[in-house]
Amino acid sequence: KIGSPPTDCLSPISEDLIYKGIEKEYTIDFIATVKRSPAVYAGSPFLVEAAIAYGGDLPADGRVEILRFANRVPLLYQQGACAITHAIERINWKYYGLSQPGGFPAGPCAILVHVASTNVPFTSESKNAIADIPEILDEVENGVRAVASKMRKYLGRRETLSKRKEKENLIRKVIPKLAVKVSDILGRDVPNINPVVARIMGNLLVNRSIGMNEDGFGVEIRIENHTGTAHSFKLHDFIPYEIGNAEPLPRMAVVGDRFDYLWEVSLRPGEGVNLRYAINGDDNIGEENITLPEPVVEGLPAELVTGARAIA
Repeated sequence: KIGSPPTDCLSPISEDLIYKGIEKEYTIDFIATVKRSPAVYAGSPFLVEAAIAYGGDLPADGRVEILRFANRVPLLYQQGACAITHAIERINWKYYGLSQPGGFPAGPCAILVHVASTNVPFTSESKNAIADIPEILDEVENGVRAVASKMRKYLGRRETLSKRKEKENLIRKVIPKLAVKVSDILGRDVPNINPVVARIMGNLLVNRSIGMNEDGFGVEIRIENHTGTAHSFKLHDFIPYEIGNAEPLPRMAVVGDRFDYLWEVSLRPGEGVNLRYAINGDDNIGEENITLPEPVVEGLPAELVTGARAIA
């Protein structure tokens, strides 16, 4: 029995460097990378690395940009004659969310493929294109499919969040009018609609209230998880006041003329938590003079948060 050739002689770029390289060259919404296991063709070992980038500043119309590499060297010419291009053309890109006019994928996307081998089978001495070796074609196709699957999941999730946002915008147009009508009939003040919106949408609710207590002005931030999954995130309160009697104690950082109070929160579905503190100030501060910007939720998409600004 003849053993497989050694593969420790191969020199991959690495997923981390590929990710950082794409991130440096482009403004991108999504990046996925993969490194395939080493394979063999005609007694020569080789491996394939692939990456896909989507969105950002990439042009929405036109063909997908293909970045080809062999042993870390970019292949700049003869793209149409290269096995990398041929492997990409074999894929049904409509399944992954891209159009495919004329058999070639189109959309705001870039695909990177690197083939590392002790004997890269170039089509000519100019070394600008890789020959259509079946084993290499299959590995390139499998690698590109792997990152394309991750992109498809991202696009599906983005579409779901977009539909949630459309639904929330519609609800926010209807419920305030309903609340005003009911309040007029009952002779009461118009209530805060955020708790209702959060329950209907299945969102994370952040509701802040301010009132007087023995310590001065007391602030309470009520957070409720109306989603169907557990979430861990950070809540920032950027305010121009020092606070006291905080429960639980937040971390604090000075940002310009404001204070950033930070709580780390983890909630299972249906759970809630109260964050409380008192505003320290002189006697000249009146309730009408206290203006607090929206709290900021870090770590969740905006479509899942009601009552606060969100940064992913």
